[in-house]
Amino acid sequence: MSYRQFAGYNVSGALAWVLALLLAGYWFGQIPTVKRNFHIVILAIIVISLLPVVIEYWRARRAPTTT
Repeated sequence: MSYRQFAGYNVSGALAWVLALLLAGYWFGQIPTVKRNFHIVILAIIVISLLPVVIEYWRARRAPTTT
């Protein structure tokens, strides 16, 4: 595959990804429950984003130390 063809696929894929996420975000934001409780949605996104860090920290603390 030439670089020109790769770049074309890369750009078209990026545009499709952005368009899909924009439309999904718009649709999700129009749900009345989400509109009323948007602060809870933001808090849930933050908690879910930090969860892998907490899990790995917990696993590292529980793992037996090897010297």
